[in-house]
Amino acid sequence: MNIAEIDRLGDEIAELAVHLDAATARLLDLIRTFDEVGGWSNGFRSCADWLCWRVGLGPVAAREHVRVARALATLPRLAQA
Repeated sequence: MNIAEIDRLGDEIAELAVHLDAATARLLDLIRTFDEVGGWSNGFRSCADWLCWRVGLGPVAAREHVRVARALATLPRLAQA
């Protein structure tokens, strides 16, 4: 690869990282709302259990997603960023 191709590759990586960050922020916002309205309460013990079943997250990752989603509700400036 030449320098220009490597630079384009680096730019694409950076652009995709921004998209992933935006998608993660949206995902956490949706998880928080789903948890608040009890969308998981149709047979599951918790939102994390529902995430394990529906999304395929492991138990620890699912609990962390819910924890961070809830925490962002108390940090509006961070959530907005």
